[in-house]
Amino acid sequence: MTMKHLIKTSLMLLAFCLPMSAMAYDFEVDGIYYITDLWGDFAMVCDQGEDGDHYSGNVTIPATVTISDGTTYPVNRINAYAFSNCAELTSVIIPGSVTEIGDHSFENCTRLSSVELPEALTEIGAAAFEGCTAFTRIDIPAGITKIGIWAFQNCTNLTDVYSHIADPSQVDFGFNTFALENENYSPRTLHVPAGTIQAYKEAGWDSYFGKIVEF
Repeated sequence: MTMKHLIKTSLMLLAFCLPMSAMAYDFEVDGIYYITDLWGDFAMVCDQGEDGDHYSGNVTIPATVTISDGTTYPVNRINAYAFSNCAELTSVIIPGSVTEIGDHSFENCTRLSSVELPEALTEIGAAAFEGCTAFTRIDIPAGITKIGIWAFQNCTNLTDVYSHIADPSQVDFGFNTFALENENYSPRTLHVPAGTIQAYKEAGWDSYFGKIVEF
C-alpha cells in the first residue's frame, strides 16, 4: 500500500468515528431546523435528528430567525450533516450572515444544482459537498481561510471553479479537496484572480484541474 493510500485510509477510518447525524434540534421555523450555540448568541441550521433526511426542493435560509417567544437569532452556521443525503434537495440560498459550513453538511445531495456561497464565509468543512454530482460551477469567496479534506470530492459534473482568494498560501487547503475517483481532471478549469496562477500551483490546487485561467 502506498503512503498516499495509507493516509487516505487512515483519514476515512477517522471520519467513520464521527457522529453520523447532528444533534437534536432546538426549534423549527418555516421547515428549517436549528440549534443555538452554547451561549444562545446565534442559531445554526441542522437536521432534525435520527429521521433527518427531509430537506427537498429549493431551500432559502434566512439571515435571522425569530422563535415563538420573540427571540431573534442571527443564522451564522450550517451545522455538520445538516443537509447530508437529502437526495431531493435542488438548490440552497445561503444568507450573507453564514461564516461556516460544517463537515458533511451537503454530502451526497445528488440533485443539488445551485448553491451560492456567501462572501462572509470563512470555512468549508470536510466532505461538505462530497458526492454533489449535479452542480457544474462553484464560486469560492475571497475570505475563505479553510477548505476541509474531501470538501468537493467526487463532484463529477463540476467543471468550473471560480476562486476569489487573493493568496491561496494563506488557506488551510485539505487533502483531496477536489479529487475525483477516476482522476480525470482535464475537463475542469480553475478561474483565479489576475496574477495568482503561480501561487495556486504552489499551493497545490492545480492537481485537480486541467487548466488554470485568470479572470
